[in-house]
Amino acid sequence: MIVMYDNISEKVRVLAVFERGVISPRLFRWSSRDYKIMSVSMRYQEKNGASINHYFSVETEDGGVFKLVFNDKLLTWTLEEVWKDK
Repeated sequence: MIVMYDNISEKVRVLAVFERGVISPRLFRWSSRDYKIMSVSMRYQEKNGASINHYFSVETEDGGVFKLVFNDKLLTWTLEEVWKDK
């Protein structure tokens, strides 16, 4: 099995919990469809000028794997990548 990804880089709406300094995305909407997040398998941060980008690799209830980015200065979410089997 070969796993590939597509670069998306589209703004998305995300329902997230901000608790004790930790961001936990729970659901996002992309292309008029809601994706319920079942787990966050990876998270990291990168400084981007005056802001920090928070990256999340998430798995949805339908088995999809996505990379989401939260910009803490602009308060925006972006869907960066979609992982898929080829």
